[in-house]
Amino acid sequence: MTGSARETVHRTEAVRSYGGHDIHAAPGVHEYAVALVRAALPEGGRILEVGAGCGALALRLRDAGLEVVPTDLDPPHEWIHRLDLDDPEWTEETRGPFDMVVCVETLEHVENPRQVLRSIRSLLPVGGKLLVSTPNVTHPHSRLKMLLLGAPYIFGPDHYYRPGHITILPDWMLTEHIRLAGFERIEVTRGGDTFYRGLRRLVHRIEIALLTVIGVRQRAHQGEGVCTFVTAVAA
Repeated sequence: MTGSARETVHRTEAVRSYGGHDIHAAPGVHEYAVALVRAALPEGGRILEVGAGCGALALRLRDAGLEVVPTDLDPPHEWIHRLDLDDPEWTEETRGPFDMVVCVETLEHVENPRQVLRSIRSLLPVGGKLLVSTPNVTHPHSRLKMLLLGAPYIFGPDHYYRPGHITILPDWMLTEHIRLAGFERIEVTRGGDTFYRGLRRLVHRIEIALLTVIGVRQRAHQGEGVCTFVTAVAA
């Protein structure tokens, strides 16, 4: 039996923008990422961003006074360098040295996140910083969707192809991958909101309130906490 091939599109539909560049991450994710980067590099520094998308986060970081080298699998602009994290070919621009690597909402798209994290570690000196984020599959909404539909929030048969979410990383697994890649001082926080709007958002709020009543709750550091953020230091 044969079936028609489906093309993977590594971006969600953009519903917001920054500086004229589309944002494909969940609401609040970029803002929280910038806050974490500034806390990690209070004196500034040079950053490699992997999975830059349309460049909105790179622009935010540059506006915060940081030097950023953005990369993406399918760069939409000439100033974003092409980089396939599953099979990286490092160039003079992407090899470093860097003070920090930022990998926001990207590891869920790659085939081998452990190898990607090892590659990232090879770019950093001892003491270099890492920021990673990925969908929080332990969020109450994700737990309910897993129970009812067999897949967490923004994962499943449709999300497998658009936006190409192929790797589910619960907190414990992500932090263990990072530790084994050669990082220490690992800290986990949560931020970001759902994409829901209008009536769907109202229903979602009622759902979260009911889950909280029965004891299924999530402590977030920013927004609803639908994304997991991990910061670490190269050992």
